[in-house]
Amino acid sequence: MIDVIVHALPIAIVASTPLLLAVEGELVVQRSGIINLGIEGMMLTAAMTAVLAQQSTHSVLAGFAGGIAGALLVAALFGLFAIRYRADQIVTGTAINLLALGLTGFIYKAVSGLFFGTSALSEVAQYAVVLIAWIAVPIALAVLLWMTSFGLRLRASGENPEAVPHMQRYRWSALAIEALLAGTGGAYLSLALSSGFAENMTAGRGFIALSIVIFGRWKVRGAIIGTALFGVAAALQYTLQAMNIGLPFHLLLAVPYVVTLLILCGIAGRVRAPEALGRRD
Repeated sequence: MIDVIVHALPIAIVASTPLLLAVEGELVVQRSGIINLGIEGMMLTAAMTAVLAQQSTHSVLAGFAGGIAGALLVAALFGLFAIRYRADQIVTGTAINLLALGLTGFIYKAVSGLFFGTSALSEVAQYAVVLIAWIAVPIALAVLLWMTSFGLRLRASGENPEAVPHMQRYRWSALAIEALLAGTGGAYLSLALSSGFAENMTAGRGFIALSIVIFGRWKVRGAIIGTALFGVAAALQYTLQAMNIGLPFHLLLAVPYVVTLLILCGIAGRVRAPEALGRRD
């Protein structure tokens, strides 16, 4: 069984790459004092706009650009209410998720012929994105957040926003970084891991990203470890399916999510969030 899990790990790492990109983006945003519950809708929108852009231009790179553009639009909508007008961040994020789910579902049914037969990334390109997500982005974020004055002010916005001049600029910047990463994750999901767009294809990855940020104690290293654990749980799911042990398929699909829930239950009450996280400043 151990051998089967080891062989399934590379697949699990590739499959969890969109999740890691979302985790990294949400980590930056929460460090600035914002809880973006709408990251699920951001990824879902990016997955659709990536396919539309790819089909229109027949370019995978344009598809990724389209995915990032879609995520930026959702981020701008969230920021307008949560940052500019200081609306409740949880309510705003929930509303954006519902809007994204309904709007993408409507467009999918209206023009479903546009969402199939997209050009998949080559194997080399897929693994290049994996390396960027698992190595390059974590290093860049670690340097940005903990070794620059910009990162210091961004983190201060999540701890003591009254002490940061032009605090909203740093929160907008954090939201833009999240859109870049989550948009890339959504595009990778539809252009590389799937053969097109499908309704609700993010399947809760945004919500799992929120839990992994908490598990990782709002640090880059913790985010990588949390995502890796989710990937191992996914590998276990693949292993159990390969072993044909007789469990229902849908029960096996729940394994990674159950593992994530158990991990969160184990650390509840033992983490310290940024002081201003979720506040309407």
